[in-house]
Amino acid sequence: MSKKKIIIIGSGIAGLSAGCYLQINSYDTEIFELHNIPGGLCTAWKRKGYTFDGCIHSIGGLNPRFKLYHYWNELIDMSQLKFYYHDALGTAEDENGKIATMFTDPDKLEKELISIAPEDKGFIRSFIKGIKKLANFDLMPSKPLELWNPLDYYLRQFKAAPVLYYLMKWSKSVEDMTKECKSKKLKRTLNMDFFSRFPAFFLLISLGSLHNKNSGYPIGGSLPFARLLEKKYLELGGKIHYKLKVIKINTKDNQAVGITLENGETHNDADFVISAADGHYTIFKMLEEKYIDKKIKKLYNEHPKWPSMVLISLGVSRTFENEPTSIELDLNKEFIVDEQSKLMSIPITIYNFDHTLAPEGKTCIRIMLKTDNYQHWSELRKNNIEEYNREKDRISQEVIKILDNRFGNIISNVDVIDIATPATFKRYTNNWMGSTQGWNWLPSLVPEFIKKELPGLENFYLIGQWTAPGGGVSTAFQSGRDITLIICKKDKKKFQVK
Repeated sequence: MSKKKIIIIGSGIAGLSAGCYLQINSYDTEIFELHNIPGGLCTAWKRKGYTFDGCIHSIGGLNPRFKLYHYWNELIDMSQLKFYYHDALGTAEDENGKIATMFTDPDKLEKELISIAPEDKGFIRSFIKGIKKLANFDLMPSKPLELWNPLDYYLRQFKAAPVLYYLMKWSKSVEDMTKECKSKKLKRTLNMDFFSRFPAFFLLISLGSLHNKNSGYPIGGSLPFARLLEKKYLELGGKIHYKLKVIKINTKDNQAVGITLENGETHNDADFVISAADGHYTIFKMLEEKYIDKKIKKLYNEHPKWPSMVLISLGVSRTFENEPTSIELDLNKEFIVDEQSKLMSIPITIYNFDHTLAPEGKTCIRIMLKTDNYQHWSELRKNNIEEYNREKDRISQEVIKILDNRFGNIISNVDVIDIATPATFKRYTNNWMGSTQGWNWLPSLVPEFIKKELPGLENFYLIGQWTAPGGGVSTAFQSGRDITLIICKKDKKKFQVK
């Protein structure tokens, strides 16, 4: 009996995960990728001996008490990897120095926060209690929501009962939750930029997960981690075609049958087509808006998406042994990223915890400047490349001056400057508006459920960060596993992991 053929668009974490699990379950798969390397947004690049990482702060699923750990180990031997476990989520600083450090140890964090805001002791203790309660709760479902039955919903509610109060209590944004606090320093510390767009319980869960070593940073960074999934996929017999952009998903009688490439080639021998690519490009370009409804239109017209960024990566010929690994630095005047994006703080990552990224005695530094103004950067690069390059140089020099003022001995020791803009992210990953993490998870108890199927189209699925608000590496990986479960269920096959 011949195997069913599945075409996968995109070799990011979701596409590679789906490819691996489908190969294990006796499907014949091929991945088509526009870039020349795997990983999608989970990537890194080399410049003059330095490796600049564009993605991972930490990934979940490193503690054997949690399901995701065992899912990772279905494809990767996690025990063979080295991880760095952050002892702090970050340090908030103003022009006068440290405000507070968000330690991942709840008891240490409680002492730190009370020391800066004794007047908010009650709120702080409630916050710490929430971290401890949520730290050991496994949020990962055993199977995709598409396959849940009434009993699954009942059992989920039963299992969540011990922590449901805390999830509900902290379901608003961190900004809303801290309005009752008296201390401005406490508000500033808790409202760290990355978590400002999530429900507050995401911050609590993240701190708990880092503390119990369920989350950590893989030494070597994002691209080597993605390469592990690529290696597994190829070992399983999968095929990847790099530097081939898909421009159309071909259909017949409202069934996905294949793809057309930018070079004119067609591949119309697929039993299923899976897009692990950008959601907007998939629905509105590759499928020509033929399979949408009011909900999809509203989603893409109204739902907030994760912003893009101007990403400055520096190779610096000095070390930073006694500095925090992550600092959110307040500024005494606005930092102008572009005409719409003006920041009063900048997040700094010092890779003093991964010496594989830089030559001995040197260090990589990353600064992420968020912006929703993709159009500005795209048009500037397209219509005025000289001004585009001048703007990149302006931003990098201003950032270097800020770093020199904070750390000293920076300006004379910068070996390499690398800048990616929203136009860069769009060019290399094709992500809509240069978004780096898909949809925002708006403050609520449960993120909005986004279907992997499109109305009126058979044998097609959309996976990855555009089907799961919040995005991230672990979420993308899980969506690849989930789609294999769904396809196996449809074909009445038992899902295999070996």
